[in-house]
Amino acid sequence: MGPRRQDPRTHARAARAAGLQPRRPAAERSARRLLAAADQGDRVDQRLWTAIARETGGRSNSTGLVGTPEQVAEALLQYYDLGVTTFLIRGFDPLEDVIDYGRELIPRVRELVARRDAEYQARRKAT
Repeated sequence: MGPRRQDPRTHARAARAAGLQPRRPAAERSARRLLAAADQGDRVDQRLWTAIARETGGRSNSTGLVGTPEQVAEALLQYYDLGVTTFLIRGFDPLEDVIDYGRELIPRVRELVARRDAEYQARRKAT
């Protein structure tokens, strides 16, 4: 979103170097699945970026949707179409990122969801 900032892997490496984040993978099943996905490459699909997962050992929320606000909004809409209604959206620069999300991303997602819901209602009425 916004101007290109420092690579998030740099943050993860610095935290690990400071002893704040161990390099060894987390033992949880979800972490193992995440690391398996990350082994496929930095991007699993068009928008899902997993490179940070290797740096953190699969800990925490270590994937991200990457692209322009429009592209990320479209990716979130695809998850919405699958039934996801709650998203955890965060970044590495909390203040700047939340400003970008509020100005750019969230309004686009709301617009796309409203349009999708209206299309769904119209199809229901037509049948």
